[in-house]
Amino acid sequence: MKKTLFSKTLLVASISLAVATSCTKQNDLQVPAAQAETAKDGKSGAKALTTTYTITFEGIGRSYMADTTSYGDNTYAAYGGTQIAPYTHSPSNLRFAIKGAGGASPVNFWDGGFVVSDWNYKTNKAGTSGDWWYSYLNQCSVYSGTDGAKNGGYGGSSNFAVMFGYVDSYNSSYATRPTLNFTSGSGVVEGMYVCLPSYTYGIIQNGNTFGSTGVATPLKDIASGYGYLTLRAYGFNGSTATNGGAPVEIDLARYANHIATAGPLTAWTYFDLSDLGTVTRVEFNIVGNDSGTYGLNTPAYVCMDNVDVTL
Repeated sequence: MKKTLFSKTLLVASISLAVATSCTKQNDLQVPAAQAETAKDGKSGAKALTTTYTITFEGIGRSYMADTTSYGDNTYAAYGGTQIAPYTHSPSNLRFAIKGAGGASPVNFWDGGFVVSDWNYKTNKAGTSGDWWYSYLNQCSVYSGTDGAKNGGYGGSSNFAVMFGYVDSYNSSYATRPTLNFTSGSGVVEGMYVCLPSYTYGIIQNGNTFGSTGVATPLKDIASGYGYLTLRAYGFNGSTATNGGAPVEIDLARYANHIATAGPLTAWTYFDLSDLGTVTRVEFNIVGNDSGTYGLNTPAYVCMDNVDVTL
């Protein structure tokens, strides 16, 4: 269950501010009516008010989005056109980008990070054969909404973010966890809605030949019927880990005796991150027990939407 955004503060007794219309180019939601007492001057009793923004990813230009196909051709250096641009929400300054974006060199989504998307192919692509919908070529599709109608975001909206990447014992010498960071200042990332991408969901349901058994085995049959895939989030304020260094987590899929006990998350589900407190960045990791010689076999993707940020 989602925690109230201000459960750790005293609510202002009487609130009468009108909801202001967001003037940002991203058309995300500003929620000034959601105020909390976060500080009090011992002499004057003056109160400092906070504002929560909901990052919906709606109304942004195609230059910020995975484009051309649901593979996201423009998220790779080999693309012949203009490559995807990092997306920074204003005014929160929370940044969603592929690892290395903003540097001198082009970037590749296979290195990990975040892209904004509106693809939601859930079945085989028209005119093709085979299980295309759970191919890596469909990596930027969310398994939600009406197949191919671009209404797969939270609440039937169009846009959402896709995260890829993980760190385990196999790749820890060179990989880093996908990171959301504030380009300036800090804030509380209260939470977000998460959902499985079509690619990951298809492999969970059907398996692939890279699985730990060497044959296409569904996650429900991994580890004698106890397969799982979990998303973890770690908070940092500067160089200091928050929440005592412990992550918060949500199961994307979990099975016991071959029966689903959590997920697979094909409905947008709230992931509460408020225990991480005030952060300058949040690092994510995806862990699971369908692993082999080369690390995690289940595709390490998750979709995110309606990210709540309090400043």
